[in-house]
This record gives sequence, structure tokens and C-alpha cells, in this order.
Amino acid sequence: MSNSQNTGGKSIVKCIGCLDTQDPDKHLQRELLAADVEIKATILLTKKYVNDVKDFSSVIVDNALDLLGRKVTLQLVSVELDPKTNGPKLSSTFSIPQWALTDDVKPDNSFLAVDNYQYIVLFKVPNDFGEVGAFFIRNNHRNEFYLCGATLEMPDKSTIEFLCNSWVYNTSFYKHDRVFFSNKMYLPDATPPGLKELRSQDLKDLRGDGTGMRKEGERIYDYDVYNDLQLESDRRPVLGGSAQLPYPRRCRTGRPKAKYDPTSEASLKDSGVSTIYLPRDERFSRVKNSGFLASGIKAIAHFIVPAIISYFDDTPNEFSSFDEIKSLYDTGINLHGRLESSKIKPKSKAPADNPFILLDTIFDADGQDKSVIHFPLPDIVALDDKAWMLDEEFGRETLAGLNPVTIRLLTEFPPTSALDPAVYGPATALQNEHILPYLENMTVPDALKARRLFTVDHHDTFMTYMDRINALKDHGKSYAVRTIFFYTSKGQMIPVAIELSLPPPPGAKSAIRRVFTPPIDTGAGVQTDYLWELAKIHASSSDFGVHELISHWLRAHAVMEPIVIATNRQLSQVHPIFNLLYPVCKNTMNINAAARASLINAGGLVEQLFTPGMYSFEMSSVVYGAAWRFDREALPEDLIARGMAVPADSSQPGGVALVIDDYPFAKDGLDLWEAIQTWVSKCVDIAYPTNDAVQHDAELQSWWSEIVNVGHGDKKDAPWWPKADSKSSLVLILTTISWIAGPHHAAINFGQYAFAGYTPNKPSMMRRLVPEKDSAEYQELLADPDAFILSATTSETRATIAMALWEILSTHSIDEEYQGQRLTSNWTCDPRLRAAFSDFSAAMKDLEAKINARNTDPTLLNRSGKPQVPYTLLFPSSTSGITGKGVPYSVSI
Repeated sequence: MSNSQNTGGKSIVKCIGCLDTQDPDKHLQRELLAADVEIKATILLTKKYVNDVKDFSSVIVDNALDLLGRKVTLQLVSVELDPKTNGPKLSSTFSIPQWALTDDVKPDNSFLAVDNYQYIVLFKVPNDFGEVGAFFIRNNHRNEFYLCGATLEMPDKSTIEFLCNSWVYNTSFYKHDRVFFSNKMYLPDATPPGLKELRSQDLKDLRGDGTGMRKEGERIYDYDVYNDLQLESDRRPVLGGSAQLPYPRRCRTGRPKAKYDPTSEASLKDSGVSTIYLPRDERFSRVKNSGFLASGIKAIAHFIVPAIISYFDDTPNEFSSFDEIKSLYDTGINLHGRLESSKIKPKSKAPADNPFILLDTIFDADGQDKSVIHFPLPDIVALDDKAWMLDEEFGRETLAGLNPVTIRLLTEFPPTSALDPAVYGPATALQNEHILPYLENMTVPDALKARRLFTVDHHDTFMTYMDRINALKDHGKSYAVRTIFFYTSKGQMIPVAIELSLPPPPGAKSAIRRVFTPPIDTGAGVQTDYLWELAKIHASSSDFGVHELISHWLRAHAVMEPIVIATNRQLSQVHPIFNLLYPVCKNTMNINAAARASLINAGGLVEQLFTPGMYSFEMSSVVYGAAWRFDREALPEDLIARGMAVPADSSQPGGVALVIDDYPFAKDGLDLWEAIQTWVSKCVDIAYPTNDAVQHDAELQSWWSEIVNVGHGDKKDAPWWPKADSKSSLVLILTTISWIAGPHHAAINFGQYAFAGYTPNKPSMMRRLVPEKDSAEYQELLADPDAFILSATTSETRATIAMALWEILSTHSIDEEYQGQRLTSNWTCDPRLRAAFSDFSAAMKDLEAKINARNTDPTLLNRSGKPQVPYTLLFPSSTSGITGKGVPYSVSI
């Protein structure tokens, strides 16, 4: 059928039978043997101009090239070897017909925001060709296109599906022709002989050789340390690669070293590139999916933040009352005339980076003036604008709020510290008498024994940085905070003491520690204690900093990136575990690159908005080195480690029993963990008949070894890493990864606007310390408590910027894949996997019913609380937008 030769490492196939009417050799098609069989291929793709409205000319160029004979061609690959060459058995080369004349087709699935093009290609192959397992595609046009998939209809009417989801560039971009495999999965040793070489070569292409600066269009996945966050004028230490500042690895871009610092990577400008490199298939179309939200982060940083700053240059920059905060939601922010500095007019519909389009889509501008930001009213104040101030709501949010993963059982009181007492003095100023009045007549030892005392303790995390943080110019003022809670007989988590600490002053040998406790009803009603209120806000702000830097960025985004890289480098697309992890890895590298460009970089939004400022990610590195453990990222182990659960028998979800049954995050989370683990177990059972099969899977072993030894190489010698040496250990590894990327991230991320969109509830920065009694500041507090409290929290400028950021980070994209759902039906051809996934989908529906029932149970006081914000962050499904529910598979925003 074809003659082929090898030139410079690229397979060159001489076409003998092309069906395209423009081919001068079309008459040869009639000479095919009568024994040949016809295969109908339906190709679905998206052209570049549909995704990039800045480049409409691409359609003209590519149409012209196609008419001149530079076509997109395909070649089928059999699962059998060619007996003549002992290499892959190939069909003749066939081209996509009528490229310029075919109309686009409307999407079959509502999640698609763009139209696709559908082409029919008729292949003819010998009747002994064997089963089709792959195809080559060569793009001879100038511009790339997005290949969604292909369906082959065989002579017996059976079909073979190819789920491609990949950008295909001009053939000159690739050393080897692009190959796509069918949706039939194989372990490495079971790979059909005709596909083995292609499977191996494709993985080699994805790994690259570790050299050179990466370029757009490349597909290479590799590792590097975080040495690209600093600027020449704003230095930051390298994160990763040292015992002092260990860190997970990020995607290597290969940019040259900075002239001012040989340990750091040069900036985009100095490197002559416009965007941070990503393997091309990680950078999805911004108008089609959550890549659009990643572009939104860039627009906030580069367009909207300067406009907001400009707006407040001409208006008071301080909230004078809580009513003034509410006016932000009522009237919005009019940035008209301030965004015009970007030289993009409000009525423009292009380019895709147009901030007005982003405002319209993300901030729900009213359609008349796209420069008006209208913020939705956050859930925490939507029904009751005072409930957030209640002690019981402050406590409830530790179980069902923005950061429900830091509370732990208190096992000894007074609490201890790992810091050197020779430097910081006694570990705490807390004493029994501070909390005894609130323990419902229990003694402290009895309350400890009954497991009724809990803590959120960020003392050690912050203390060693407090002098540096508080010395930052025009920035925040904060404390090392620990909060003590008592779980009442009524079933509510109540704060009973807050300790705010500062390092020892020069020459002193003990830290400055102040203890605050709630006001007590003396018979005349409870009088507001504004010092207590300020202490609570400081505690909320401290916990919010830990949320963003540790619970959110470190424990989800940062730790997942090397897992995504290893999955693409070591697991072939026909590996059953790659198939399982594909939705788990979706969009993570895209959003992380956007974060490195605008959020976590030196002077980025996180440093601007959060109290730790320039030390934010250095602190996250210290926590990673001291406390992060993969084994304890598994929800049951995390709960046990925090004392929030105890081991139980296998009849309990996750094999644990909760210390507090009404712990919404843990209660819903354990059900979700159990369902994911069951789904993963079925996948592993289908893929591996025995434990030996796991141990002998070369791709799998390389994958796990690379995650441990390279991706998290700074912790590779830790004894707690599990071994991928059995089906059960592999199930635990995969379930933990799925938990980190999906439910953990969802619980931490998608409630940001609901809880922090109202700044006083979760201020990202505090600007004033708590005044001493009888000081001038204390008199100022008593004279106008609201004004003082607002002056102590985030400024109006920072609050508005934060609201814009929390809103976009809390937004689901239109193409989100939620637990128990798949956006396409051709993700597998295995009926066993389809049956198992059907069970998983049913489990998600059952969980949704459980969550709805729990949220309407009046005995479960922690589900909604006084603000009436039901806990839905682990409710599996959702629509797009800000919904406060929905659990994607991946860290997708």
C-alpha cells in the first residue's frame, strides 16, 4: 500500500492512493484490489481562528495552502507488525477533503463554547490489515488546529474511538509525526506489537532531552525549581533544590539564567518571550474552557488592579462604616476611563485578552457599560449581615468554612511549641483559668479527656517571621496566633481563648503574649468586648493566610504539578492509569503558570494582599519541609493525625469514626473519599490481575519513582512514602492523588468568595495591632469601634482587588468535569470500566441526596449556622459560575 523511508529521524510516506479530488494520482485509487475494505473516519477539530479571534487571517492562509495541495493527511496504524519491515503496519496516506469548503458544525455537547469542523475521510486498507490501533496525522498547513477526536466506522458497523484533545502544529514542528491511539488501554507488556514502538517513541518525545528553551507548540514535560518568581528589583529566594527551602517542582521552561542572578531564570521580557511556556496541550483555548479563567487572572493583575488603584486615588481609601462595604455590592465600581489606558475600547469584542470581555463574563457587567464591576453579595452576609460576628459562627467556620483542614484536637493544655524556649521563652501564656468559665462546669483535664477542646494553632508557623513581616513598609501588622475552642453540649464549636504573640523585643528573653477571652454574661446581658472582636479578626486573618499559602496553594496547586508532569512523561496515553488520571490532571499546569505570572511572583497579587507579603512563599516552603507528608494527604489519615477521627472498622467511610459527627467537611468528605476509592479500586482490579502485575509494570514504577525522587525530590528520603508494590497500595496512592486534586481543592477554593468576599469576615491583611487598654488607641477604639476595626483591616483598595480575585478563583468554568461525570462518552471502550463508572456516578447522586438531607436537618447546627450558608462545597455537581458547590476532578482554577 505504501513505500516508506526514514530521513533525519522522520518517517516519510509516499502516498499511493489518496481520495482527495485534487490529488493528481487519484486514478491510482481505482486500481486498489477488490479485497480492500473501506473505513469511514469522522474527524472533529477546531480551527485556530475560532479559538484565537486575533488571527482570523489564519483561515484564509490555510484554505489557500490546502487548495494548493498542502493538506492535512492521515495514515492508519495496525496493531499488528508489518511482516515485510517488522515495523508498524501502515495504511496509505489519505488527506482531509474539502478543508476550505466544509462548514462548521454546532457542538454536540452544551459545554463547548465554540463550533467545530467535521470532516469525513474514507480509508481503504487490505482486508488483512488487522485492527486499527492508532493513526498518524500530518498538518501541512501553516497554522495549528485543535484535534478533538476521530471515530472510525468499520465495515461491520463497529466503531473505534480516538479521544485526541490536542493541538496539532505544522509537521515541521515535530521530530516524529504526531500519533494518536485509540481509546483501548494496554499495560506495557500487553501492548500489541504494532503499537509498542510508537508507544515508546511518543513518551520519549514528551520527555525531551532536558536542554534548551522551550517554545510554543512543543509538548515537552520536564522539571525545574521555583527560580522564576523574583525580579531584579525585587529578589526572592529559590524554592526547591535545597534542604533549607525545599519545594515541589514546577514545569521547566528552559529560559536562560538572569544576568543579575545565575541561580534564577530570566524574566519573560529578558528572554524575548511573551508567555510562560506550557506543553501546548496544557494551554487550552481561553474561550472554550478554564484557560479563559487563567487569562482572567492575568487581566485582573495587568488591567483591573491598576484601574482600581487609580479609582481609589481619587476617592477615600478607607471604609468608614460597614454600610460602606455593603455599597460596593449595591453600586459596584465604575472604572470607566481608567481601563482605557490599556488602549482597548469598551465596545471592542477582540482580542481575547480584552479586560471588558472578562469583566462581562466574570463580573457580570450590566451589558451597557462593561467597565462597571458589579460584585455579587457574598453568602456570608446575604441573609444576615451581622451573623458573621457571632462567636458560634467564628467556630462553625473551622468545621464548615473556608479552611476546615486546620482545626485539631487539643491533647494537652496549656499548649506547647516546637520553638526554642531559650529564644522565645515559655511556649504560651494560656492558663486553665482563662478557659474554665466556658467549659460547662468541666475541669480542663475532664474536657481534654472527653475530647471537647480543640485548637487552630498557627503560632510556630508565623512566629519566626513576625519581626520581618511587621517591619514591611506600608504593609500589614500581625501576630503569631493560636485559638482554643470548646465543643459545647449543644453541638457548637465556640472560641474560648485567643492568644496573640509577638517575638521578644531586643534584649528580652520572652515573647510578648496576650490572651483574650469572650465576654461573660454577668446578669445584665453580654456586653461587647471590642478587644475580643479584634482578636477574632486577627485570628481569622492569620488563618486566611495559612489557607491561601498552605491549604490552597501548597497542598493542592504546588504538590499536584509534579504529579501532572510525571503522568505525562511516564504513562502512555494507552495506559489504563493514564486514562484514570487524565481528568485529574486537567488544567492544573495552566492555572499554575498563570499564578507564577501574576499571583505568587514577586510583587504579585498574593504578596500585595496577604499579611506575610514578600515572605509568603518562603513560609510555604518552610511548612512543606517541616510538615507536608503525602501519606497524610489522604483524608482519613489527615483526620486521624489532627485528632479529628479515630481508626474504626471498614464499615465506616474511610475506616474512621469522627470525634465530632457534625463536622460537615469531614462528614461529606469521607463519603466522597469512600466513593472515589471504590471507583479507583475497580479500575485497578480491571487493569491488574495480580499484585505482581503492578510490580512488573515498568511505566507505572517509573511514574511513581519520578514523583517521589524528582517531582518531590527534596523529600525523597522520607520514610512515609508508600510503595507502589501491590494493588492495595496503588489504590491508596491514586485515591490520595484524586482527593488532593479534586475534593480537597474544591473544599478550599470554591468558597473563597462566599466567605472572604465580605472582607471583615476574612481579611487577608491586618494593618493595626490590638491596642493596649488605657492607650490612646484604645480610647479611639471605644469612641468609634466600627471605624477603628475597619482601619485595622484591609484598605478599601486592597479589599476591592481581593474581591475581584476571590470571585474569579471561585468561578467554575463552562467545561468543568465534575466527579461522576465525563464530558465525552468515548473516554473508554471497555464495558467493565463503563459499568464501574456508572456505579461511581450513582454514588455521586446518592451523596448529593445525603448532603441535601444533612443541610436540612435542624439538629446539625454546623451545616448552615446563623448566616444560613449551607455546606455544599463537597456537593459533587454544579453549573458554571459562582455556585458554592461542585467538585471537579482537578485543580482547575
